[in-house]
Amino acid sequence: LVSAWGISVAVNKNRGHASPGRVQDIKSQIVDSGLTAAETLETDTTPQHHALQWLASIDKTSDPYLLQRYALAVLFYATAGTEEHGQPEGNWKKQTSWMTKAGICSWFGVQCETDPNGPVFDGDGVVTTLNLTSNGLIGSFPPEIAGLEGLFRLDLSKNGLVGTLPKSLGGLKELKDLVLRENQISGTLPSSYGLELSSLRQLSLGVNKLGGPIPQGLQHMANLRALGLEHNQFEGNIPDLEDLDKLELLYLENNLINGPFPESVTKLTALVELNLSSNHITGFIPPGLEKLTRLEKIVLSELNLRGSIPGNLFTKVTRLTVFAVSNNEITGSIPTTVGLLKDCQRFLLGNNKLSSTLPKEMELMVDLQQFDISKNNVGGSLPDLISALKDLEEFKISSNVITGTIPVGIRYLHHLQQLHVESNKMEGAIPPELGELKYLKEIRLYQNDFTGTMPSEVCALLADEELTYLGADCGNNKVTCDCCTKCF
Repeated sequence: LVSAWGISVAVNKNRGHASPGRVQDIKSQIVDSGLTAAETLETDTTPQHHALQWLASIDKTSDPYLLQRYALAVLFYATAGTEEHGQPEGNWKKQTSWMTKAGICSWFGVQCETDPNGPVFDGDGVVTTLNLTSNGLIGSFPPEIAGLEGLFRLDLSKNGLVGTLPKSLGGLKELKDLVLRENQISGTLPSSYGLELSSLRQLSLGVNKLGGPIPQGLQHMANLRALGLEHNQFEGNIPDLEDLDKLELLYLENNLINGPFPESVTKLTALVELNLSSNHITGFIPPGLEKLTRLEKIVLSELNLRGSIPGNLFTKVTRLTVFAVSNNEITGSIPTTVGLLKDCQRFLLGNNKLSSTLPKEMELMVDLQQFDISKNNVGGSLPDLISALKDLEEFKISSNVITGTIPVGIRYLHHLQQLHVESNKMEGAIPPELGELKYLKEIRLYQNDFTGTMPSEVCALLADEELTYLGADCGNNKVTCDCCTKCF
């Protein structure tokens, strides 16, 4: 049936029945609020139309929170894969109390403004949190979410949301956390968010299909603690961010960003984690990074950086747990000040143009788990000091010009899983002490000058099925090895 107001009125057992007057009354409230245009409500295939019908014919609420119920109902019909009105069963993983007459504060993933000392509230109220992460939402991101005017936190991450970011989200003046990562959202990041969402503490939009430039207006988000735009298609230069003096986490990796290394980043003195990897950024690692003394993670891999590691960086930034600058054109030597990085777990400088030798101060990096300087021009021998690195799991020094033998002190690296020393100038016998490392998965010794027979203790590791790759120069008779999985 079609009412005089242009709204179809459902009458079957799944759609219920509503009087034309009630439909028109709710429609007027929605249109007057600016949430949805009348034409959209009148189109019987839209989520907005189904939400209106549900409110009018099934829900029949008339409380002051009607617009919030409408906003949530639109989200449901836009992403749950159903058009039913009477007890709709969508494809969400969990939808406890959704689309029932129960108060929205009892709906799964919804939290309302309540007295923290009072009982759990299950009626209607001002929605402050909507968290439906990993809940199987598939469909367009509806702009009607803006109807939740009191929202503090919106987390719809790890779903299948498509479409663009609604400009209407800028109306959520109370919003502190906007988390939409790991969806399929496309289009651009609205520049208006900068001024309108100035209260945001977290903007997490990583792993989507967003593109275009990163808006300069983000500098107005003075309360921002975390900015995550990683794994998208953003392009152009990184805008001036120096006014974000509370920013602790900056993730911009895996985009199409170009231009010089942003000097404004060196002014973000609250920064704890910085990841700009896999972009087209050029220039040098700025000495100004030494001012960011709270940094714990620096990830600048797969850029076009050149020059050396700033001499004072490790002197001032001593809290680092991750320093990853692989796949660049970094020259010079590994600073002796690495010994000050006592908390560093991952030190990754593979595929650069480093030279000189391994500094003996490495022995002070007692928390080190991953060390990779493969594909450089580092020489010298392996000092026995590596025996001090008892937490080491991966030791990769392949494709350098390292000489000498494998030190017997390697026997103390009981957590070692990967040993890559191939393509160097190492010599001598392969130490049987390697057989004491029961967690080894890969041993790559080939393209060196090792001689003798592969120790039986090492071959025994293959029988334990932990070790799956053992490669040596057994194809040219330098090393005798009957157990190697690969001979060169």
